[in-house]
Amino acid sequence: MLMKPDGPRPSVQSDTGDRTPVGINLGVGAVMVLAGVVVASLIPVAYTGWRFAVVAVAVGLFAAMTVDHLALGPVALLGWLVVNGFLVDRFGELSWHGSSDLYRAVLLVMAGALGLALGEARVQIHGLRTRWRTEAELQALVAHIYEEDRRDA
Repeated sequence: MLMKPDGPRPSVQSDTGDRTPVGINLGVGAVMVLAGVVVASLIPVAYTGWRFAVVAVAVGLFAAMTVDHLALGPVALLGWLVVNGFLVDRFGELSWHGSSDLYRAVLLVMAGALGLALGEARVQIHGLRTRWRTEAELQALVAHIYEEDRRDA
């Protein structure tokens, strides 16, 4: 089976029907993760869980805002690398800390999955409300036309 290349794959469809390219979402995700790390660096080193939670929230928020499945993986990976290099270790030095690093990676993936689920729910609810509103307006228009036809007859 032959498949035609469609060019760059767009990711997220907004309310206007435009789609945001994955590269733009990657840049937004990188900025969000780095902003989260800057905020997390203000928390004392003794509270490592809270420092990590700030970055996990940034990854989840990115996923909920963009609902971009393709960009979420690299953004979560960037979050893990930056947490490992700058919040757990110092000066960007990456090292493996055993199961704690694995737990951090899993928590970032879970934060991203939860964000995707919330973002998808938001998109679905918005679409459902738009559909209901359109159907209600159509029914009101049909009822109005029907009343005018009955009066004219």
